[in-house]
Amino acid sequence: MTESTKLLEEFQELYEVTKLCYQCGTCAGGCPVFRQYPGFNPRRVMEKLLMRDFSEQIFDDQQIWYCSMCYTCSVRCPQGIDIGHVITEIKNLAVQMKNAPPGIVAEMEAIMETGVTAAISKGIMKRRETLELPELPPPNLDEIRKIFEATGAAKYINQIKEETS
Repeated sequence: MTESTKLLEEFQELYEVTKLCYQCGTCAGGCPVFRQYPGFNPRRVMEKLLMRDFSEQIFDDQQIWYCSMCYTCSVRCPQGIDIGHVITEIKNLAVQMKNAPPGIVAEMEAIMETGVTAAISKGIMKRRETLELPELPPPNLDEIRKIFEATGAAKYINQIKEETS
């Protein structure tokens, strides 16, 4: 099975999940990102799937990356569609198609190399101490790298690094 055939099948599975959507707009109405940035609209994402827009356009549209994964859309959907999960799957497919924004790739690389996207500052450590919170355990880089290998993310990051160097 070719990669594009596999992606098309996965896209078809997303359609099956979304075909109950009747475009009521509840997802967009409750979306905190849409209120601040109307360029991102979960209803439009669902519409593309309903129209069987299986073109690469849905992956080229960088708007999907604005989703904050709050799942308000999923909780409020009167049809019980897990829209947040659908958007996550579209993001996963976009990554498989090597179409993630550079910032996302940089975060993925940071997690793979260090286990975190940002270092914990001395101020935060001091604040934790003041609040009598336990010391943060170091990330298990072996486990993180296994996940990156198993999901293909490590290969993707390495390809991006090679293309940009």
